[in-house]
Amino acid sequence: MVLYDLMSVSITFDIEQDLHSEGYKSISLGLPKVIEILDEHNIKSTLFIPARLIAKFPTYFKKLDKQGHEIAIHGYEHERFNLLSFSEKDRRIKESINIYRRIFHKNPTGFRAPQHSIDRETLILLEKYKFLYDSSYTPFNFLQVFSFPGRVISWLREFFKPRKKYQIYGNLYEIPLSSFFISFSSLLLRVFPWSIIKIYLNLLKLTNKDIVFYLHSWDLIKIPQSRIDRKFSYKRILSNFEKLIIYLEKREIFLKMEEVAKK
Repeated sequence: MVLYDLMSVSITFDIEQDLHSEGYKSISLGLPKVIEILDEHNIKSTLFIPARLIAKFPTYFKKLDKQGHEIAIHGYEHERFNLLSFSEKDRRIKESINIYRRIFHKNPTGFRAPQHSIDRETLILLEKYKFLYDSSYTPFNFLQVFSFPGRVISWLREFFKPRKKYQIYGNLYEIPLSSFFISFSSLLLRVFPWSIIKIYLNLLKLTNKDIVFYLHSWDLIKIPQSRIDRKFSYKRILSNFEKLIIYLEKREIFLKMEEVAKK
């Protein structure tokens, strides 16, 4: 328990359909590579997965669950929740829970809205269905406004939200994604050299107690249609990811998101 008083790092994945494709090569080819790295260091991750994908690949995700990785919900089919009616949000969350229960024989505890599309109605429903935490906000992130230019107002609200775990609604906690002007994500590992990444990590710790890193499953495979992948290969992510794990395990403790929410 003393370890839980230290700064923690959570490695999280947003599992989705491959970018510019209707396939799922990233689940069979890319994801196992980083899971292997984590297993070598005895680190357990949190995977946010649309419920329909859990139902599509139940054997693989049940295997990861049995290995100690946390499986959390990433919408029903990677929909934007802030564009849905309240009744439709309710229906999709209930259906996601039913799929999760059927496959894992327990209730989900974590949720991350696709494309950070969390809103008050969704938070109310997450609390209603006894989720332990949400992890959708990315405060202190300038790049998000360029990613979603139509959400300037919501971006401003999110920018100034707390950068540590807090009780957001009822018994529901928010565990925000970490950011220092840019999010602590695969983009950092893809674009910047390791020397810059180390400087970023030191700056990040100034404003974040519990550090949350995330990457998308499609970040882990070659995508010929992607300009950024042609310019900055996915192989840079894999190389820097392993360096990141080795660097952080000497200084911090690794926790799954549900462990952060309970501490």
